[in-house]
Amino acid sequence: MSIARFAPENLSSAEVTKSLTSDRQSASYKLEYFVVSAVGAVPRDILSFGGAQWEDLLITSWPVEEKSPFAVFPVLHIKTADGLEVRLAESIVIEHYLAKQFELLGENEWEELQIKAFHSSSMFFRERLTMRYTWNYKEVQEKALEAFYKKELPVWIEAHTKHLKDNGSNGHYVGNKLSLADLMTANAIDHIKCLHKGDEILDKIKQGSPEIWKVKETVDNEPRLQAWRQSEAYKKHISYSQVMYAKAGI
Repeated sequence: MSIARFAPENLSSAEVTKSLTSDRQSASYKLEYFVVSAVGAVPRDILSFGGAQWEDLLITSWPVEEKSPFAVFPVLHIKTADGLEVRLAESIVIEHYLAKQFELLGENEWEELQIKAFHSSSMFFRERLTMRYTWNYKEVQEKALEAFYKKELPVWIEAHTKHLKDNGSNGHYVGNKLSLADLMTANAIDHIKCLHKGDEILDKIKQGSPEIWKVKETVDNEPRLQAWRQSEAYKKHISYSQVMYAKAGI
């Protein structure tokens, strides 16, 4: 795999910024990622929610020959209104960028900071579960899940429930509108659905925090997301995720 530049080398950062910020509504996107959901799920939701012109650019084999700035995916390809093509790498950067583009970071700087904090918390909650349980050695997976139940899960539930109650238990982390934080938590729950013993984990979340579960239901009921969630492409991502994680473990 060849390492790709983020933008053409003959352009200054000021020139790239000007191109990215002018006529944002006319930009188009390609999200390059595997057929599974995983870290491609939130960016795909944001692009669908925002009504963006976008393509689900699927990688169907590994290793791949596609170019990437860090030799990993996802990669977001952006084509600006004036025809400039740039790449963004690393899922958290892609999610923050798209959330800003489609007004999913609140109404002011304080709301944005809170949304990013909740987003980070749920993102690393998902990653800790994936690394410590899903991709652990098969002979210790059960022990790893027990440890997750004793520590990570109750702490995440308690903290997020507290903050959701502080916001009125209205299905949102901040204010009364959809945000990046809501999408991340909902997608973390969707990810768990695909795991071995996922139903068991989800039952503990649902019983432990109606407030967290309401966030999931609020995202699922968002009209601008429903068409994407009902599409064959989305269903394919979920199906492939279920197959992959059913065989997970080292």
